[in-house]
Amino acid sequence: MKLKYKFVVRKVNDCAVAIAVGEDSVNFNGIVKLNPTGEFVFNILSSGDTSVEEIVEKIVEKYEVDEKTATEAVEIYIESLRKSGLIEE
Repeated sequence: MKLKYKFVVRKVNDCAVAIAVGEDSVNFNGIVKLNPTGEFVFNILSSGDTSVEEIVEKIVEKYEVDEKTATEAVEIYIESLRKSGLIEE
């Protein structure tokens, strides 16, 4: 899975936001507000095709959280991105 559109992520007043760029801004003209973990996952998805398992592995490594907790959080986050039409399987 990967992001359906090309985004740039920028900091605005200590908050990360993702904005679709180029022709993708016609298809998605919103802004995605990201917390630090969401930004981390969003950047993984932006870099190319990946899986939930690969994202979980990177979350566990970076944040020193157990795999079960990371998996639950990543699945919830990915589902919210799916519902928003931002994920390409």
